[in-house]
Amino acid sequence: MKAIILAAGKGSRLYPVTLDLPKGLLVIGGETILDRLIRQFKEFGIDDILLVVGYKKEKFKKHFGESVRYIEYKDYDKTNNLHTLWSVRDYISKDTIITFADLVLHDSVINKLMKSRNDITVTVDTSQVLDGTMKVEVDNDRLLSIKTTTVEDASGNFIGLAKFSNSGCKMLVNEMSKLISGNFDDYYTLALDKMSRRGEVINYCDISGIYWREIDTKDEYDEVRSMNHISQLR
Repeated sequence: MKAIILAAGKGSRLYPVTLDLPKGLLVIGGETILDRLIRQFKEFGIDDILLVVGYKKEKFKKHFGESVRYIEYKDYDKTNNLHTLWSVRDYISKDTIITFADLVLHDSVINKLMKSRNDITVTVDTSQVLDGTMKVEVDNDRLLSIKTTTVEDASGNFIGLAKFSNSGCKMLVNEMSKLISGNFDDYYTLALDKMSRRGEVINYCDISGIYWREIDTKDEYDEVRSMNHISQLR
């Protein structure tokens, strides 16, 4: 099992907090967002961790040293993460977790996802439909849409964490290859949306009731930092 962390972006919605520091290195509960996420992965036996870096890349390398691998994506300020992930397509193989770099979550989220034996499993919270986080439509155990889901059709939110088997990796890379000539502002989840809307089976792991936050804005950052029990989220 390996993990690919998409950490190339500028985190501009958090300005001025991220003007001198990439979002994944913001401190919450005594450790950075990515210190926490990488520690959690390693505690579940995921030692092969690839950080896809761009903005302030030298700060990641100084902070993590040789504890993770790095690949630089130079066009981070011109595209969104569909193209970021495509740039490391040769590393998308075998059992792989792909994650955004701004997640703060309970250990049991990763534990629940790790137990999935499906080819593609996206992690979804069906307890509410949040603004500013990617909406999904699901039915039974299958994803019906993501990225292009309307508010009316939404069943919950994708939290930014997904698991792919070797077959699922091949499916993802094949679908991204059809999109990569354009779609410069899109997330890689556009590929999942295309697949699910065609009827291909993409499963989901519902983490309703388990704590998680995607840190996109200053308000979200301040909210999580103010939680007295964040260090006990294990």
